[in-house]
Parts: sequence; structure tokens; C-alpha cells
Amino acid sequence: MATNVKLAEIESASEDELLRYTNAYIATSNAVGDAIIILRRLEAISFDLDEQQRIMLERRRLEDEYAQNERTFLAFHAGGIAMNPPSQEEVESIVGLASQLALLTQQRTTLSAVVQLATLVVVQFTEIRDV
Repeated sequence: MATNVKLAEIESASEDELLRYTNAYIATSNAVGDAIIILRRLEAISFDLDEQQRIMLERRRLEDEYAQNERTFLAFHAGGIAMNPPSQEEVESIVGLASQLALLTQQRTTLSAVVQLATLVVVQFTEIRDV
């Protein structure tokens, strides 16, 4: 879980905290982006309308998360919002999950595997993002 320290202004963040936050954001963006690509592929090859609907809903949820993370990241750097500086362990966890999702883009996979990993990444980044 992110530390209890909340940085209300970018000027109060150390370079190390900014780097960790940026690394967590980039890894999260990459992971969610990979998940969206996989879900688009699964949606395109599915012949089951109910399954297509489930995939589409998950894809849209992840697209919303992607956009929210981007808005939050930009707002923090513009000085508009606070953030919880992540620990190095939190960043490494997010990066590790993102790496697993990147591997899924090269393999045959299932909806549940993609959604499970993407959700873990989003939840971990949300702890940093939401103050």
C-alpha cells in the first residue's frame, strides 16, 4: 500500500518520489494498454455475442481507467492534485504485473487471465493515484 504521505504539490516531491511515481504510471499505462489490445483481439475473434459483450464491457472499463490515470498523472505534474508517493516495492510489483501482461500479448490467452492481471495493476496504481 502507498505510504500515508500525500504530496499536495509537485514541488514537495523529491526526485526519487517523482521517478517512482512516473515509473509506476508508465508501467500501469503499458499494462492497461496491453490488456486493451488483447481484449480487442479476443472481441474480434469471438463468435459468441454474450462473450463479445463481456469483453467489450471489460475493455471499456480499462479504457476508462487508462484515461483516468493519464488525467491524474498530468494533473499532478500541473500542480492540480496530490498523490501518494509509491514505495520502490510497489513500483516493482506494478512493473512485474505489467511484464506478465506484456507476455500475454504474445500468447493465446483467456479473458479472465487478462482481466485479472489488468485489475491487479489498476488497483495497485489507484492506491498511489487516489488521495
